[in-house]
Amino acid sequence: MSMIAMSIPPFPTFIRGGDYTFHKGERHFSRVFTVFDLLYVKKGTLFMQEGKKRYDVREGQYVILVPGERHEGYADCVEQTDYYWLHFVIPGNVYQMVEDKELDWSFVYKKEPTFTEAGHYQFHLPQFGEVNRREIVEQQLETLLSIRDGNTHVPEDYLRQQIQFSEFVIQLQKEAFSIPSATEKVCESAMKYIQENYKKQVNMSVLKEELNYHPDYLTRCMQKTIGISPIQYLTHYRLNQAKRLLAETEFKVSAISREVGIEDVTYFSKLFKKLEGTTPMEYRRLVHRK
Repeated sequence: MSMIAMSIPPFPTFIRGGDYTFHKGERHFSRVFTVFDLLYVKKGTLFMQEGKKRYDVREGQYVILVPGERHEGYADCVEQTDYYWLHFVIPGNVYQMVEDKELDWSFVYKKEPTFTEAGHYQFHLPQFGEVNRREIVEQQLETLLSIRDGNTHVPEDYLRQQIQFSEFVIQLQKEAFSIPSATEKVCESAMKYIQENYKKQVNMSVLKEELNYHPDYLTRCMQKTIGISPIQYLTHYRLNQAKRLLAETEFKVSAISREVGIEDVTYFSKLFKKLEGTTPMEYRRLVHRK
């Protein structure tokens, strides 16, 4: 399998991204882009073809389609398939396609920085890969794509998206090594605790007591790894569970609010509207209409 080799700095430049769903019987359309197109599958399988190469991209896997090559779905989806897409460029279009190899940091580190010159690094990203730390990668993608306000952007949004995209690229490189850093291990511990206890009262004091890490250190680890704080992740996870219950059950909003750990249903509704752009009941109607 091929790898995309690039010199850093500069980092690849993020252009635009989003998420999409193909239903059973649908397939990806045919096109040729002048930019890189990264597809990460969250659920289901994408059957993609680039030139003569075919990729069955399953849950937790990604493919990076290169500029100038025609890509398309070569078969219909056999189930609902949810995926993220990211468009980006490599400055100067300076990259090479090389053969797959066993990687470690010695391949990346090329030149030490001095007091007046930046260090230089050579990244090798698998064109087709599978991630080991799915929750971290998917949360990074969620954070990256959430940095927006409807269809309007301010300069700060673009800059923050680029920073978050750079962190995502670093994560993909680390995934190729399959070696989690200490920061990632702390982040994974916090995420796991939140996922298992989100129905209870969770705050920074509780996290400090249960995980035995200082709140500031926990916050730094999570912000560096997934781009958001522990409390922001707690809110994100609770609302994702609420959206699932709104779509799959007939529970009242007040019952769903309590079920996800938020006792005040008024606060829950305001928070849902602020972060999702719609009320809980409007979200339920929208999902059922689809």
